[in-house]
Amino acid sequence: MSLRDKTAIGVKWTTFSTVFNALLNLVQMAVLARLLSPVDFGLMGMVLIVVGFGQIFSDMGVSSAIIYRQDTTREQLSSLYWLNVISGVVACGALIVFNPFIVSFYSEPRLNNLIHLASLIFLITPFGQQYQILLQKDLQFNRLAGITILGGFANAVVAILLALWGAGVYALIGGQLANSGARVMALILTHHNRWRPSFHFARKDLKGYLGFGFYQMGDKTANYFNVYLIQILLGSMLGARALGYYTLAFDIIFKPVMAITPILTRVAFPVFSKIQENKLRMKRGYIKLLQLLSSVNFPITLGIAAVAPMAIPMIYGEQWMQSVVLIQILAGSAVLRSCGSPVSALLLGNGKAAWGFLWSVGTMVCQFPALYLGVKLGGAVGAAIAFLFLTCVFSAFSYILLIRRLLGPCLQEYLGSMWPALWMSMVMALCVFFINITLHNIRQFPMLMLQIMCGTGVYYALMFFSQKTLTLELIGLLWKKK
Repeated sequence: MSLRDKTAIGVKWTTFSTVFNALLNLVQMAVLARLLSPVDFGLMGMVLIVVGFGQIFSDMGVSSAIIYRQDTTREQLSSLYWLNVISGVVACGALIVFNPFIVSFYSEPRLNNLIHLASLIFLITPFGQQYQILLQKDLQFNRLAGITILGGFANAVVAILLALWGAGVYALIGGQLANSGARVMALILTHHNRWRPSFHFARKDLKGYLGFGFYQMGDKTANYFNVYLIQILLGSMLGARALGYYTLAFDIIFKPVMAITPILTRVAFPVFSKIQENKLRMKRGYIKLLQLLSSVNFPITLGIAAVAPMAIPMIYGEQWMQSVVLIQILAGSAVLRSCGSPVSALLLGNGKAAWGFLWSVGTMVCQFPALYLGVKLGGAVGAAIAFLFLTCVFSAFSYILLIRRLLGPCLQEYLGSMWPALWMSMVMALCVFFINITLHNIRQFPMLMLQIMCGTGVYYALMFFSQKTLTLELIGLLWKKK
């Protein structure tokens, strides 16, 4: 089977699992938002910030090195596997040790037990992490899709049941633990016949991986703060309630992007690694990747922003109305970030992990003063506006400093790959807005359905008539049978 066919199949299966989990997450969030308060979501947001930061260090950044290198031996895999396990134990211990400082930073004593419970994730995840990486390297995305769906289903069922039993914010923690446990068990059962770690660990096996992993870990750390610095500042300066409103808005607008983008970038990294010597082929692949991402992400993101005033109170309840304006501001950031994410796959595919590290550190340093002023002067709304401004600036410099250096001058192709999806999505959003202001006497649910159907119809009609080739290519990626 050719690399193109494997890529198409990977996209199809990853799309299926992403759509399923997105719908499942929508149902889960709609139920939990009516059972839990903004404060509960704010507390969970604080916990996830800490846990997410710890997860960066749980594999020492070697996962990407395993995908990049084509000559990894079974002994090296075993050493790297046990390194993951050791790193997870260390991360769990560090979280427990630093727990008092985290509680003090947020001035939120309720975090104490929550963080202790959440730290168990670090003892679970490492046992399946390398199995997942090997499946990804082999482009076995059909198996990964099933495992992802299983984890999402376990998360939703456990979280909703615990919330119904009155567990409060502990329902969200329980869902995360169930997700991790289900995924690890499935990964081990799925892949253990092809490879299983031996009781072998040698420092010499880590040579070359830790160097690559160091830059990856630094890149992920800085990039993590680039994304979640607002939540850190909001939680510490304004408290759990403000963070709860922002967390819901962030999840609604960014989770589709964060779910859809890896459908292609997760497949793109191993593909770029295999064609790293052919720069022309890589340039064409990168531009095509941007075309596909923008044609899917732009309408979804701007569509969510357009229907938010009607959808949020109907689905989540009136208590979440303060999240609407945040969703609409963050939509701009989500659009730009969805097209910035493939840069990481491009850098790793070319072995330029150090570039990614330096870029992420630079943007992190620039972000802090702007976001701090945004929170200080305008609260959550001010922070969202500052985040949008910074995203615009960073997008421009990303092309100048990274993309152009790897692919050569390609500004016209770079912007041209995204422009059609942008103008069509804006037309779609304006149509939805026009429906909202002219047919305001219709009840909420019929109005929301009308907005979604009209918006979808307008966008895909424009897409089919002005970008017919790309439309057929997207359909082919999703339905190609092999």
